[in-house]
Amino acid sequence: MTHVIQIGQTLLSFILVLGILVFVHELGHFLVAKLFRIGVPVFSLGFGPRLFGFRRGETEYKVSAIPLGGYVRLAGDEADENRTGAPEEFGSRPRWQRFLVFVAGATFNILLAIASMTLTYTIWGKDDVVRLPAFPVVADVDPALEAAKAGVRAGDKVVAIGGKDARDPMTQQEEILLSPDQTKSVTIERDGAKQTLTMGTGRDVMYHLGWPGWRIVQEGNGPPRVDMVMGSSPASRAGLARGDRIAGIEGRVPQGEIEIRAILERSAGKPVSMTIERDGVKRDLTVTPADEDGKGKIGVVFADGNRIHRDLGAGQAFVAACGWAVDTTRTVFQTLGKLVTAKISMRALSGPIEIARVSREAVRGAEPFFMLLALISLQLGILNLMPIPVLDGGHILILSLEGLLRRDFSDRVKERVMTAGFVFLLAFFGVVIFYDILKARL
Repeated sequence: MTHVIQIGQTLLSFILVLGILVFVHELGHFLVAKLFRIGVPVFSLGFGPRLFGFRRGETEYKVSAIPLGGYVRLAGDEADENRTGAPEEFGSRPRWQRFLVFVAGATFNILLAIASMTLTYTIWGKDDVVRLPAFPVVADVDPALEAAKAGVRAGDKVVAIGGKDARDPMTQQEEILLSPDQTKSVTIERDGAKQTLTMGTGRDVMYHLGWPGWRIVQEGNGPPRVDMVMGSSPASRAGLARGDRIAGIEGRVPQGEIEIRAILERSAGKPVSMTIERDGVKRDLTVTPADEDGKGKIGVVFADGNRIHRDLGAGQAFVAACGWAVDTTRTVFQTLGKLVTAKISMRALSGPIEIARVSREAVRGAEPFFMLLALISLQLGILNLMPIPVLDGGHILILSLEGLLRRDFSDRVKERVMTAGFVFLLAFFGVVIFYDILKARL
């Protein structure tokens, strides 16, 4: 029964998150089309058979049976329509107006992402990572994996990876995480002497991202702290709150978040004792992790200790949200570049199954919900602008080529291009969903 409830919660959470994203995307197309007085016969959330809806003026607003997207149908934009050349038909409008209609959907998704993060930073503030002067230290090494084979030992200081400063948080992401199955130079310091080793980056089982089998922690971080507590979770019931530092767990001082999660995951359904530090005062509490697919979860997001929390006004929050959008966009393109050049696997991408699972966790609290909404909305906006037929970016590419040639392509040519794009996307998403299923079984 519990499993059925979890499936129901997952589906509803997925539909909620996707519904908001699709509505905002299609609203962008709709509003700009209406601004230019282009006819809009249909505004649909979902595909397939109509479930319910209503008509107002020329437009039918409806919800359809398949909740995996949506569409705005523009007057005269279907190949099988009897076009009259009327001013309200999409094809009768200047190319710059058609361009703005196509780009509006992705733009609205990007604006939604910035608005969501602005709201998040305004209400809950923002954590800034403080770069510490000390180099990270190897806490432990899996003897069967690449770090151990290269000669890395627990207690080594990691000075550089791939020639980049290991104190920079982006170094591990770029040189290890996004560089699986590659060979990197790693400079370590052991007993006061530096040496450079050659280490394979390996790859993890689930996502096939880089994982050499080491765990490194930043000296001076201090105890990990609770960054977020989900509503109605074991952590919430036990009294954990945002900002609490985990000073002890099961009678030991944890070296980092990974150690805490390992203890919690193997303690599903069993009480776990914790010592937390709140406002300079230590207190003991007990939390019982819920059993989720055989792993204990308490419903929290941890953060490294080297963070400073800042409360922001609306203006500061907006600037911070724009900065977040720029940094995330850079990461998206970096990941896409690695994907196109086959440096990372498609297993690294999240499909509808994994998004649904994450959505179920996120809707338990307002802050994680808005952060997830912002992240997916930004990625959806960026990906929709990719020059792939069927996507908005494909339409924009065709429109740009028509502008250069000073003539429109025939409906037959456009239809063939769109069909090829559709087949490509179908195959692409088929592979992503296949890997989603594999990851769900791990």
